[in-house]
Amino acid sequence: MIKKQGELVLDSQDHILELLYSFRQVHLSFYQLFWKDAGTLGTTWIQYLVLRTLRDHPDIGLTELADFILIGNSTTSGVVDRLVKAGMVERKRSETDRRSITLRNTEEGDELRKRTEETCSDYLDPLLLIREEDRRHLLDTHQQIIDILSHKGRERSTL
Repeated sequence: MIKKQGELVLDSQDHILELLYSFRQVHLSFYQLFWKDAGTLGTTWIQYLVLRTLRDHPDIGLTELADFILIGNSTTSGVVDRLVKAGMVERKRSETDRRSITLRNTEEGDELRKRTEETCSDYLDPLLLIREEDRRHLLDTHQQIIDILSHKGRERSTL
């Protein structure tokens, strides 16, 4: 940090850390709210994302699912294994390619997804109070950050 005539001025590293810390605080606040009810819900946030994604995209493969929920294949596989064991998701052979396995929610999985959405809406619906203009600006800013970081990641991988 740099001091300027008695006031505190942030340097470039402080600006970056301030931004990253803000993301971390939002992330932590969200997960703390979700974990508070996770025991009564019978699911975790990532399991809910799987159930929600399979509702919107039934009969997709593991790699497609991992791409949708933005986590790696091995982590996704572990989450799916637990949901299959719990009777929430089923694996089926693909009709078009017998070597492929597709995933789909069971009735129990869809019921769990609905219960989770109902419970979560109680504490997430207040986010709808954010003005549309502010929400749009936030999402645009997030996309700008993603684009910048993705571009830098591509640059490093070509070195």
